[in-house]
Amino acid sequence: MPLRTDSPDAATGLTPFHALMRRYSFAYTASHDFSQLASLMVDNYLLRMGEHEIRGRDTAYRAATQRQYDQFPGLGFTVHRLVTNGERLALVFTEHGASRRHGGRLAAWRGISLYHWDGARLLDCTVEQDYFARRRQLADGVPDPVGAPGHDPWSTPVAAEDVTALNSVVAWLREGGIDSAPTDRFDDGPTGAVPVRPVLSDARWTVLDAFSAGTEVPFAVRVDGVYNGGLPGLDDQRGVPASLFCTGIAESRSDVAPDGRHTVRLIEAVTDRIGLVRRLTYDRAR
Repeated sequence: MPLRTDSPDAATGLTPFHALMRRYSFAYTASHDFSQLASLMVDNYLLRMGEHEIRGRDTAYRAATQRQYDQFPGLGFTVHRLVTNGERLALVFTEHGASRRHGGRLAAWRGISLYHWDGARLLDCTVEQDYFARRRQLADGVPDPVGAPGHDPWSTPVAAEDVTALNSVVAWLREGGIDSAPTDRFDDGPTGAVPVRPVLSDARWTVLDAFSAGTEVPFAVRVDGVYNGGLPGLDDQRGVPASLFCTGIAESRSDVAPDGRHTVRLIEAVTDRIGLVRRLTYDRAR
């Protein structure tokens, strides 16, 4: 699709997509104001998280979001990074708050979300949030820090699609290149924690979504393989088929690898470790 070339609004200095996402972040998500939904999302808005699909802005989606707000009545939303090519947009963010179910214990958990829009409202979102880290914090009572907000994500320039960058990152993902990325780029790693990473052997990587904004490429992938350890309390599940979902942002660098392709580095990724745990334990119990 062609790059949108909307000029920034004279009053706000923001493009329509940036302005929409600022309202989404602050007028709706951080304010818990459902009256904003109709102006932000289409009726049949679709949320994808792990293997789950939640469709219907005023039905399934609103109900799922309300459950989150019920547990975290003061839930906050901090945006660290925004990437867009005008047609697509991605956010790196942290949600944080005190859980009513856990006596007011605090937690902060990172997420990465990818969006489509129709030029006026959001059509869908593919997201992963680090609920595994959230569970750890609510159990031990020690909250992770909330990373610094982006200085001004809403002024992030619109970067034209770069097909070479997109192809390089997609090839890297399909070949499992993400497995060699530094541990501190995953999940709660950016907060200073030492991430606990599951190991899947005989892995096969499927790219579910990807787009480029200049050299940066937000993506969503699924890895299928055999669970081979890495998570606490699941040693009895070794050898069981398993899947792990992941959203992230990678960068296609200008230096060229020996095979002639651009090299790729992972900027950040979030995986559904808690989803993997549930699939290994619940699915086996049924």
